[in-house]
Amino acid sequence: MNGGSDNQNIDDIGCIEAINDLYAYLDGELTDPETVAKFEHHLEHCAACYSRIELETALGRLIRDSAEENAPVRLQRRLRKLIDDL
Repeated sequence: MNGGSDNQNIDDIGCIEAINDLYAYLDGELTDPETVAKFEHHLEHCAACYSRIELETALGRLIRDSAEENAPVRLQRRLRKLIDDL
């Protein structure tokens, strides 16, 4: 069927599960290899979820770049401390 594809034995997850794992994946917190493989397999086959991760990635990059360029140093330090305390 898949002609020997490495992904032929990966069970596809649904969009709800993919969306639930989206931020963990983007933040590098999704570390279980099987879960990562299922997530990436889903992205390869679901245009809607792939578009969502592309949007979130671009939005995150835009926010980071904007914050680094425009935010006062005091605010940057305060936000970094808040994030570190999480």
